[in-house]
Amino acid sequence: MKKVFIFGDCHAARIWEWYDPKNSKFDLKIWGKAGTRVWGHDIQKAYDLNDRSWGTESGPKYQGFETYIHFDESKDADLIMPWLGYVDIRQHLPKYKNASEIVKEYVDDVLKVFPDKTIKFIEPLPQFTEMLLKFEGISESYSYESRQEANQEFIDALRLECKSKGLLEPLSQDLIYKATGRFEFTTDMTHDKAPHPVDGLSDRYNESIYKLFVREAEKVLQDLA
Repeated sequence: MKKVFIFGDCHAARIWEWYDPKNSKFDLKIWGKAGTRVWGHDIQKAYDLNDRSWGTESGPKYQGFETYIHFDESKDADLIMPWLGYVDIRQHLPKYKNASEIVKEYVDDVLKVFPDKTIKFIEPLPQFTEMLLKFEGISESYSYESRQEANQEFIDALRLECKSKGLLEPLSQDLIYKATGRFEFTTDMTHDKAPHPVDGLSDRYNESIYKLFVREAEKVLQDLA
């Protein structure tokens, strides 16, 4: 059975909750950890230390299975799908405005750690219209417009970098919007499992994105067959 490894931030951990190993056409591991970003994140270190993901919180299909993923489970994967950038766009790039530099570092880091793997990047989760942080002052706050500008700069740089290196075209943010049936991410899409504001999606949106990722992974694996 083919193997797929997706890694990202806490949104990836929530997507993982929908995996049903009994009915999957391929072995899937999704590693996700809150706050994971391109800026300052060392993928090689995560691999060497066998960094552990966040555990799952819920999910009707995944109860009773292992809830943590270790980063070295990527070693046997046929397809690697990195899904970073959301945190960078939310908290760093509106200020530093160096998306091209960060994306180049990101792509180079992935290729250094996974030189012999098929790679398909996933464009970042869309920004929410509001800054949904645990409490005021936890980090700098930026307007939706400035975050959207940083978001587009990141996507443009990622597409250009993948094309220049002969990689597969990234899974687009437009497809994420389409999968959720929304043209922007608003507060009514978030879950209510925490006692404070969160930028985490409710289950139905996570399920839709999970199904999108599975479909896109299946297409790539078919081409590899």
